Amino acid sequence: MCLMKKILRLILPFPRFESAERVLFVAPHPDDIEVSSGQTAAKLAAAGKTVRFVIALDGRYGSESADTDPEELIKTREAEQRASAAKLGVEDVVFLGFSDGGFYDTEELFAALYREILAFKPDLVFCPDPSLKTECHIDHVNVGNAVKRAFLFASNAPMAKKAGYAAASPALLAMYYTDEPDYYFPTGRKWRRLQKEALACHGSQMSYTPDRKGSGDLINLYIDFRTIRFGLRSLRPGGAEGFRCLTPTHAHCCAEKI
Repeated sequence: MCLMKKILRLILPFPRFESAERVLFVAPHPDDIEVSSGQTAAKLAAAGKTVRFVIALDGRYGSESADTDPEELIKTREAEQRASAAKLGVEDVVFLGFSDGGFYDTEELFAALYREILAFKPDLVFCPDPSLKTECHIDHVNVGNAVKRAFLFASNAPMAKKAGYAAASPALLAMYYTDEPDYYFPTGRKWRRLQKEALACHGSQMSYTPDRKGSGDLINLYIDFRTIRFGLRSLRPGGAEGFRCLTPTHAHCCAEKI
């Protein structure tokens, strides 16, 4: 961390994840929370935090077969998500039902996510990093941008009133699927095991083969790599998950990259 970033972090420190009591994870699709931050979700839930998952899109196109019935796949993926969330200790799962694949109005997506934040009033909000340079999936970019916007305007009382709610005051936005983390949450083998068990619930998406070359096997391998990488970077020998974070102050008129 360069000197300027260290100074900014001293002036405007990030609240610790553990200080949050209400935590909202927003995902583009069923399985994104498990892949990106399942260890963090499980650890926060075990610590007694009130955790909610919001799944923005229905995952109807999450099949390699053109013969798959999208409506049936939606039902399957909802059931998989509920089972997976339960493995992580989370029972509160909301499905917004927007179409997978970018076939939705982004303003309607923002409005729906804005209402979710105003209704739940989280202290801590998770979403994908829409600024990831290699991200090609429009759903991840759109959901990330919508949550960033909703996070910033959640505390605007007139806008919240227009939406039919009292203002909220989320203290921190934590973006997963990022290569520019500035916050590392220590995990460990227990949490990584729970993450993989939860991921295995997504049977329509994950395959496991004897030669360990199935999609689930490869994602598990990547999870090991990423957890160890972020653990080494943050001097957490048990491993860590990394996030790019913003407070409301950092999210507006703060030109320095933190």
